[in-house]
Amino acid sequence: MDTLKLFAIILISAFFCVLLKQYKPEFSVIIAFFCSAIILTAVFEKILSPITLLEQKLKQSGIDNNYFKVALKALGIGYITTFIADSCRDQGQTALAFKAELVGKCAIFILSIPLVLSILETALGFIK
Repeated sequence: MDTLKLFAIILISAFFCVLLKQYKPEFSVIIAFFCSAIILTAVFEKILSPITLLEQKLKQSGIDNNYFKVALKALGIGYITTFIADSCRDQGQTALAFKAELVGKCAIFILSIPLVLSILETALGFIK
């Protein structure tokens, strides 16, 4: 799906969400979640090919692609965290949105620990 079609889906969904929110707020929420799922699926499908290409090029070059994988996972966690937190805010659940952001930040921190340890070991190797 190209970008303009995705933007059109978003705008149409936003219009229906605003329209339905006055009469049937529960339907507004459902439309927003379905639209978000469609958009996320389309975006993930679009970026899968470039990511695969980057992984192949890293393997060909002989560079360890663990750093790339960590960065990619952190990016995914960030996007999912933002999606969930924004969805919570849309429903007026600010406290839950902050909790979702906390979970995402902790997940990224935990994910990055092996990377930080590797950098520290390399730095200590240079010092000795």
